[in-house]
Amino acid sequence: MRRRLGLLIALAVTLLSFTGIPGPPAAHAADPLLSQGRPVTVSSTEAPFAGAHAVDGDPGTRWSSAFADPQWIQVDLGGSARISEVALNWEAAYAKAFQVQVSADARTWSTVHETTTGTGGNQRLTVSGTGRYVRVHGGGDWPGPPDASTPFPAKMLVDYVRVYR
Repeated sequence: MRRRLGLLIALAVTLLSFTGIPGPPAAHAADPLLSQGRPVTVSSTEAPFAGAHAVDGDPGTRWSSAFADPQWIQVDLGGSARISEVALNWEAAYAKAFQVQVSADARTWSTVHETTTGTGGNQRLTVSGTGRYVRVHGGGDWPGPPDASTPFPAKMLVDYVRVYR
């Protein structure tokens, strides 16, 4: 009797697997990290906090700009990529007003995120764009808002910039 019950259960499970009854949702892999270890260009550096520290994967290092405005950090992804998220981890000196931009050639930029109310700390920004270069640009010197009354950082301190597909 137990053997028949076991066979019946096995048959039922097999049949249910072919009936289209949905099982658990498929697991999705995390979006790939595109920026780690890639070449970086920055507007300025406060030694010893080089721009490359923002993409080295080491939580104990960071990039720090000079004490001036505006400032930016740019990551070369090595080839054109679709970008869905940019994660920033700011130190105490963070940009309240900044843009995230993408470019195919590091000359012509398209803005994929803009804020004048940055919160500092860890920020995960959902964006949509395609480019080889990704730049975080803080401070004035861009068209439109913010205006001269917008508070800008004296310098930017970034633990990491992570760009995801």
